[in-house]
Amino acid sequence: MEIEVLEKDDKSIKFRVRGGSQSVLNLLKEEADNAEGVTFAGFVLEHPLEKSSIFVIKGEKDVDKLFKKVLSNTKSDLDDAKKAIAKLFK
Repeated sequence: MEIEVLEKDDKSIKFRVRGGSQSVLNLLKEEADNAEGVTFAGFVLEHPLEKSSIFVIKGEKDVDKLFKKVLSNTKSDLDDAKKAIAKLFK
């Protein structure tokens, strides 16, 4: 997976993701939609054959801090899911 920042300021970050799965972007969007201070989060598939997407997150202020929190919450959710799934196979 390759990530390239396209635009960034205090209130928004726009980046391109090449390779990887849209599932990860869906998880980030879902978490961002539930995060306090995020005013918009979304992504668009640029081209299905290239597996390239553009993700945008906007916030009221300090979008870096907001996005780090979104990433942390997403990781925690994945860790919880991994533990719950692992219990099924004991």
